[in-house]
Parts: sequence; structure tokens; C-alpha cells
Amino acid sequence: MKNKQLYIAYGSNINLEQMAYRCPHSKVVGTSEIKDYELEFRGVATIVPNKGARVPVLIWELDERDLPTLNKYEGYPSFYRQEKMTFEMDGKTYEGMAYLMNRGTISPPSQQYYNTILQGYRENGLDEKYLQTALENSQQLEYYVNDEFDEDFDEDYDLDDDMQMKF
Repeated sequence: MKNKQLYIAYGSNINLEQMAYRCPHSKVVGTSEIKDYELEFRGVATIVPNKGARVPVLIWELDERDLPTLNKYEGYPSFYRQEKMTFEMDGKTYEGMAYLMNRGTISPPSQQYYNTILQGYRENGLDEKYLQTALENSQQLEYYVNDEFDEDFDEDYDLDDDMQMKF
């Protein structure tokens, strides 16, 4: 594995069926975790620094023929960036590449996207509690934001509610 590109997947790319379609020349080499990061949903998955946290990951040996397609699916470099990260597997330390989101706000994933990741967690024997926690965190924040800006919100109390802009 020393001369091979190792890809660290934590979101929908842990789903074996999806990756067979996206990266047909690449193969799974094992599972691991990224320490001091946590899974976060911004509509789609990313990982963010959080001391003491962990994210279960699936490690792929990425064939160079698959990299352009994977970059396209990940929206690299505008939506996601590539970062080198270290992980342990079979008692050894390795370096791999992960895609991390450039920006975005916490928001829940679609049910279909979540199910794609959940299937990957189950296929690869990963602990689903990390996925469930990320989902709950995104839903709580969405509820909080929506509760703060309810239908009684008036951006300018000095204006009459009947006033409408005319062009």
C-alpha cells in the first residue's frame, strides 16, 4: 500500500454499491477511524475537528483511473477539498486522502442520502451510533433555527404589516 493512494471514506462513499459504480477499479482495504474529528451533516456529510471525537471510516485503495470521476462526484475543488490525514490500521499508521467540505451550514441530509450511508455502515460493520449522532445534531440545529424564526417574525417593527413593495 506504500505506493498506492489511500482514500478515507466516511459518508456515502462507504456504500459499496455506490463506489462500485463511481470507482470500479478501486478496492476496499479495511476500516479505521479518524481521531479528533466528528461526522457532521451540511445536507451531505463532512468531518470537522473535535478533540476527543472519532469518525469510523472505510479505507479504499484508489486506482488513479478512478480519481477524476471521484473528484467530479465530490465537487472538488469548489465544494470539497482534499486533505491528507493519518489513521491506524492493523497496528500500523498510514496517510490517506479525505474530502472535507469547504463551507456550509449544519442541516439534515435527505432520507435517501442518509439511507445510502446507513447501508454502507452496515455492510462494513461500522458503529452506527456516530451516524445517528450526526443526524440528531443536524435535526436539533434545524429545529432551533426554525423555532427562532417563526411566523411571528417581523424584521422591522416600525413598518405596517400591510406595506408591500411596488416596482
